[in-house]
Amino acid sequence: MIEAIVSCLLLVIVSLGVLKGLDTANRSSGREKGRAVAAALTEQDQERLRAFRAVDLADYDETRTVVVNKAPYTIVSRGDWVRDSTGGTASCNNTGIEADYMRVTTTTTSGLLNSPIPPITMSSLVAPPAGAFGINQGTLGVQVNNRDGEGVAAVPVTISGPAGDTNNTNAAGCAIFASIPVGSYTASVTQAGKVDHSGDTTGTVLGTVTNGTVSVATLEYDSAASVAVTFDTEPLIGVPTSVQAYGTQLSASNAKVLGGTFAGLRTFGTPGGTRLPGLTAINLFPFSDGYGLFGGGCPRADPTKYIPDYYADFPNAFIQTEPGVVSPPAVVRLPSINLRVTQGGNPPTAKFSTAKILITSKSADCNETFRYSAATGGAIDAAGWMLNSALPFGDYEICVSLQRSAGSEYRRTYTTTNVQNRLPQGLKPPANPVIDVSNSSSSFIANAQCF
Repeated sequence: MIEAIVSCLLLVIVSLGVLKGLDTANRSSGREKGRAVAAALTEQDQERLRAFRAVDLADYDETRTVVVNKAPYTIVSRGDWVRDSTGGTASCNNTGIEADYMRVTTTTTSGLLNSPIPPITMSSLVAPPAGAFGINQGTLGVQVNNRDGEGVAAVPVTISGPAGDTNNTNAAGCAIFASIPVGSYTASVTQAGKVDHSGDTTGTVLGTVTNGTVSVATLEYDSAASVAVTFDTEPLIGVPTSVQAYGTQLSASNAKVLGGTFAGLRTFGTPGGTRLPGLTAINLFPFSDGYGLFGGGCPRADPTKYIPDYYADFPNAFIQTEPGVVSPPAVVRLPSINLRVTQGGNPPTAKFSTAKILITSKSADCNETFRYSAATGGAIDAAGWMLNSALPFGDYEICVSLQRSAGSEYRRTYTTTNVQNRLPQGLKPPANPVIDVSNSSSSFIANAQCF
């Protein structure tokens, strides 16, 4: 019995060895067949490309799939301009005189799972015949880089101008548009989740093509960053701790930001809109040196205009950005004007308890207004202190109107000088603004109010 079992075991081992050898031979045969088919397809595609007209080969880029004996083969065909003097491919780093020849390249890869083969690549040169291209033509190279200056491959670039075309960037991040009419062009790229310096999902750059030369336009384009921001403030005099504040706009500052209302500034929110406890800055280009954040939507609301080392004192209002990353939540300080409304030095009497306050920005580049009334949650408390008095840094003019609780008469006053809201602490030197509405009957203005 033991001898029979051992004999069977030896037979199985010998059989497995024979079968393994047959399988290896079959795989090797399959690879050779696949390589032969891929080589034949590559040669056929080269012949196909050489039969093209020169104008059709310029910037040619195509990927297609061919099925042979139920096996898929992917064929990538490309045409690139090269220089006669150097043999180098025309690129965004190889400018000057235009290229003289076109190199057509075919790369074929096999979809065989059990017998994979290395890609088969074949190239040849095509010399355009005299007169193949007209006069007054040149080449435009569009270089697409990430924030670190590295070329981004496989990005579709579209140009518009005297001619229109679309071409993908190569491995170096360069898209070449050869032998196009001279003139001004706009090149654009659009990819989900990516933005340019202005935060636009469609990045654009201008380029000018001159006769017989290669011109290059460079665009930085990378995955967008974002950050959620809350507002805080130091409220009234003698209250040193910070409390929740409410703002209408948020600004993210970096000198390299282009476009928008103000250069160097991205703004979020609505001027004069609903005051919110926070806002989210989205589609930020991930500059390596980050952004300074502040309340308001204009350059004069930037606290560094008044406090040069502001972000050293309030580091939570400065963020670092990375491509495609949500930065940790930030906190932005809004200084409070600490306005108090009085009548003859005392809090407004009960019969004048309904108040309206209109605050208008007087900074040179800001035009936002802020309204406080019963409709917005109230204007003053029982002691006459203004509610939600946190505002962006800057200068303001204030209008206060008090209404009789049982009538339509208003007591109103305007400030005659600007209120400077320029310090992040609650106390403003020399003292907080006070608007005293006199009890004198001459102050009554029937049916007149700030808004």
